[in-house]
Amino acid sequence: MTWNNFQPPMLNSTPVPNKLARTSLILGLLGWLFYLLQWCFDLTFGLLLAAFTAGSSAICSSVLDFLPFALWLVGIVSGHVALGQIRQTGAPGRAGAVWGLVLGYVGLAFTVLFIVIIIILVVTGVGAGLLYKINPSLPKY
Repeated sequence: MTWNNFQPPMLNSTPVPNKLARTSLILGLLGWLFYLLQWCFDLTFGLLLAAFTAGSSAICSSVLDFLPFALWLVGIVSGHVALGQIRQTGAPGRAGAVWGLVLGYVGLAFTVLFIVIIIILVVTGVGAGLLYKINPSLPKY
């Protein structure tokens, strides 16, 4: 065997999927999972816990409300970085990055829409009438 005819053995030629694409997808899914679990907690056990602890459990609930938002933000950033890496290297994983971006952006848009609706309701005083019916001794401004 001469060196002119030598060919190295073929190693594993399957390309490695982009890990950031998978991370983006997982963070998008986890964001939605925590978002739905938080709503279920707030509407069931959270109401009882708030009643028994005089509202101090609401602090923990408020902190946990930001977790899906943070997961979606990190998922969006990692999805964009993954798409850039996939464009350069040609590695597989584009679908995971795109789905991570979709889940993150939809969650982010949903959160922003929810906050805008709450601000509109507070500014227009829609909930004030119900609050005065429950406790008429509140001062009216």
